[in-house]
Amino acid sequence: MSHSQQTVGRAIDARLKLRHYRLVVALDRYRSITRVAEILGSSQPTVTRALADIEDIFNAVLFDRTGRGLEPTAAGRVVIARAAYAIAENDELLIELDGVRAGRQGRLRVGVLPYASTRVLDSTWSYLFSLRPRIATVSMEDVTGNLFAALRARTLDCAICRFSQNEQGDDAIEQVLLYHQQPRLVVAKPSAALLTRFPEVDIAKLSEMDWIFPPADTPSRGMIDAIFSAAGRRVPIPTLEAYAVRTIASALRNLPRGITVLPDDIAQAVCVGGAAEVLEQALPWSLPPVGLAWLRNSPKADLIDGLRQAILARPV
Repeated sequence: MSHSQQTVGRAIDARLKLRHYRLVVALDRYRSITRVAEILGSSQPTVTRALADIEDIFNAVLFDRTGRGLEPTAAGRVVIARAAYAIAENDELLIELDGVRAGRQGRLRVGVLPYASTRVLDSTWSYLFSLRPRIATVSMEDVTGNLFAALRARTLDCAICRFSQNEQGDDAIEQVLLYHQQPRLVVAKPSAALLTRFPEVDIAKLSEMDWIFPPADTPSRGMIDAIFSAAGRRVPIPTLEAYAVRTIASALRNLPRGITVLPDDIAQAVCVGGAAEVLEQALPWSLPPVGLAWLRNSPKADLIDGLRQAILARPV
């Protein structure tokens, strides 16, 4: 460690407070010392001195003063990101302590992919609900990219999401593969009879239908785009972009030429009402696999490892 690092380290240990982090985050949000002073019920000179004190602690300028207001420097962006983490962790600590006082052993925030297997979800809740003392559990359902963002922001502890090759080089994220999903074509009832006549999937005919796609920038959407590109066909403009199972089922009831690609178990659930059918033709494509992701060195590492073992112990 360099002399400069040692000096900054000692200053952080001796002087840095959570209120400093809250001020830095507020300044980043509003980009105005005057505005932050008003919100905090303080004076402009007081906020200015507080910022100077923070910059002295880190031995770095955190904001440039411009005609448009405050602009974070490179050092400022680093500190702001860490400050947001520290605030989130502190807020979560307070919530967990309330749970402990109520007889719980803590809290686990779990992100869930909308297309996650029912068996994986059953294993997840069965394990977590069996713990004694009980643990308070929070579930957030979202697409993979948002779940990874929530992990980095410390608003989730772990996530059942698509296994991402892009995240494998990220030292902050741990991933373990859980299972693979078989994609199936799901078609609105009025169009199913026509498509079942063909022994193989005809990309040209499919491109003319009313597609329901998952949102852009999701792994599943990337797979669908690649299917049409590989066949030399333009990717259709989707009639609807959706991920929620009930939304997709409702849309297929109202789109006679509606079609989508879903994992097998989700496809069966969408077709329960009889408004759509799962085509029998095998698809030569692969959905990105599903995994469990969490932050490296998470304070919930033991609990997450127990969850991992519980999921893998039950075949999907």
